[in-house]
Amino acid sequence: MKYLYVGAIAGIGAGIEREAYREVRERVAAGFGAPVRELELPGVEFAYDAGRRQYGSIPVLEMLTRLCPADALKLLAVGGQDLFIPVLTFVFGHAQLGGRVAVISLARLRQEFYGLEPNREIFLERAHKEALHETGHTFGLVHCADRSCAMSLATNVRQIDLKHAAFCAACAAQLRRGLREQ
Repeated sequence: MKYLYVGAIAGIGAGIEREAYREVRERVAAGFGAPVRELELPGVEFAYDAGRRQYGSIPVLEMLTRLCPADALKLLAVGGQDLFIPVLTFVFGHAQLGGRVAVISLARLRQEFYGLEPNREIFLERAHKEALHETGHTFGLVHCADRSCAMSLATNVRQIDLKHAAFCAACAAQLRRGLREQ
């Protein structure tokens, strides 16, 4: 049997981050209809770029590829570190398209990051949507033109807030095919 693994990157603190991690793990299990196992992951200090004051998501994905268990259908890592890829200012998450691993960052999903009052529900919903989105990429789903689909491109939190925590009919059908092929 293959499992979806969801792992917390070392450094996720107590409180709301741990709650978000638990919520993501539970919702990924429900959203993909696959058994989920938890995996503790090491820190990602090696990926820190002092000039940008962020963490490179490419080295993080490379680490996850090495650590991905043999019985893993996919591995989604959840971290509190602000992520980037060289061609973008930041990313909410990053995945291997059709691969086995993905990572999401909780950093820019919080209202406080933008100078706003904390809102637990908004934060948890954003984390869920990003987990669906990045895990969807590992099943081969690309960005969807349907702005309400979890697979629609989001370059800011407003776009995350506008989409649903679900796949459109076309993406859901492609995901079902992808799950059967695994």
